[in-house]
Amino acid sequence: MQQPAPQSAQQRPFLDPKARHHAFDIPGWLRIARERHEGGTFGIVRELVRLALGPGRIKPYEYFFMCLYEGDRLTAQQRRQFMGDRARVVLHRQAIESAWLAATYDKLLFLSAMKGQELPVPAVHAVFGGRRLAHAARLADSPALAGWLREDAIFPFFSKPVESTGSAGTASIDGYDAATDELISADGRRVAVNQFVAEVARYRERGYMVQERIATHPELRPVCGPGVSACRMLVCLENGAPRLHRATWKIPAGANLADNFWRDGNMLGAIDPDTGEITRVVRGMAVDTVEIENHPDTGAPLKGRILPQWDQMKATALEAAATFPALWLQGWDIAIADRGPVIFEVEGDGGGAQMTQHAQGKGLLEPEFVAFLERWKKAAAARRARIGGRG
Repeated sequence: MQQPAPQSAQQRPFLDPKARHHAFDIPGWLRIARERHEGGTFGIVRELVRLALGPGRIKPYEYFFMCLYEGDRLTAQQRRQFMGDRARVVLHRQAIESAWLAATYDKLLFLSAMKGQELPVPAVHAVFGGRRLAHAARLADSPALAGWLREDAIFPFFSKPVESTGSAGTASIDGYDAATDELISADGRRVAVNQFVAEVARYRERGYMVQERIATHPELRPVCGPGVSACRMLVCLENGAPRLHRATWKIPAGANLADNFWRDGNMLGAIDPDTGEITRVVRGMAVDTVEIENHPDTGAPLKGRILPQWDQMKATALEAAATFPALWLQGWDIAIADRGPVIFEVEGDGGGAQMTQHAQGKGLLEPEFVAFLERWKKAAAARRARIGGRG
């Protein structure tokens, strides 16, 4: 049997080691954005300071990312309703019981929780490292992983680290070519088994998993291609009663096999939570943002489309939310698959707010949502007071 070899320093990585992000060019953005702000350059600078100190704690890149300079679309008060990452940090400190986040960060713990409730998740074929999951092959080391890929793997598959974000370290594999000892990626690339195993080895401590590859809903394949797309379902859970607050469709484009917005060309669609209708679609960020109505690759209409199985999508998100009663704000990623909704993951604090707000074109910090967050903070403070004296 061929043994995995160390990865050469000259080899181009097959797996993205970390999520890529759009390049930030704040000076360049400012030169363009000042033409669209009622106060020009100095108006934007003053507003950046006010918003940084305001309830949303907006950072400069977030201000431009979400196009808050657009004076023809947003009033000063509406801009104050946008929420940034620093406000998310405050939420962590004041409301979130961090122990509950462990089962959302760790994908094997999360899948175990979902499967225990018979909620729809991808089947896991194998787990690499010291971890295990019932009914999945346990691959303890690199030779075991290499042997499984060559002899026992079920194709096609999707693989990813147990702990990762933004699709870092993921792969979508169509098959194995025994003649060249290469795996064939869904995007046409080829990678030697030894190289693939060497790159996966960096994830051995926390684990790396191989899952079935989910197929997209047949109604969406002619719209945005074969890559499966998911919806970010932002759920508020209060006193055990979940409700869908906002929803966003992550739309793949071009050669992208993943729907993450940081991949060039991908789009975001604002969803009417009640009906599943796409009300707004954006592509790009900051001064490159454009609103579009049709998919740039297929020409299929996006705006006005009713997503298939929307009632089932909502029901799945609301049922799953009860898993984490201490987490009042949850961001569920649920695929629109050929067999029905399939849960991919959850952000136990709702996730980064930029994506949802950029898609919707409006901030989260509307009065109703702010009141909800305040009730959560008070409930968390009361709980801390109750258990504070316990050892």
